[in-house]
Amino acid sequence: MGRFAVGVVGCGSMGSALAEALILGGQRVLLAGGRGRTAAALAATLPGAHAVPPEVLARDSAIVFLATRLPVSRREVAPLLRGPLEGTVVVDLSNPEPADLRDPEYGSAGELVAELFPRSPVVKALNCVSARRLRAVAHGAPAPTVPIAGNDPAAKQCVSYLLERLGFDVADAGPLHTSKWIEGLAALLRTLAEQEGLGDAVGFRLLRADMTASDQTGVRR
Repeated sequence: MGRFAVGVVGCGSMGSALAEALILGGQRVLLAGGRGRTAAALAATLPGAHAVPPEVLARDSAIVFLATRLPVSRREVAPLLRGPLEGTVVVDLSNPEPADLRDPEYGSAGELVAELFPRSPVVKALNCVSARRLRAVAHGAPAPTVPIAGNDPAAKQCVSYLLERLGFDVADAGPLHTSKWIEGLAALLRTLAEQEGLGDAVGFRLLRADMTASDQTGVRR
């Protein structure tokens, strides 16, 4: 696929780390939105990133990452970008509140984002990776496995390609409704990190039968 423009909506810790990783991975990055630290302020610190109006980001990006919390995506992002993002791959990084995970009637944040963007292929990804780990992987640290989910095979292939370029191991978890289990995994990782005192850079690696020793340690070759 080569080099193409990637949009990042949201300029908090996750959006900032993702933008940095994408630039180090050779992608052109378009930034929009965010509270506190603005897209322009972030772009000024990242050569290769460009702050643009949301509509321009939607028009020019091949893939758009939503690095915003679900309530922000619902209230602010979707009303503005639902139409402009028609046909564009949208990647949801959000996690639900703990109370929602315990609700048997709750589906998943990924499915809710798909409802917000009904004409965009939505892929769940990177919600199990902290900003700290994302930035570390971009600088050569061992990479965890990133499970992804989505109903559009071509969209998942595009997202997998991009994440693998960033150094991640990618595992296809199936259709979008499995986002519920991926989001549960993120909650489990947070709990393990707290219980074991591991910090916020914890991750997991999927071990496959044909993996070498270096593969299993997450060392990139």
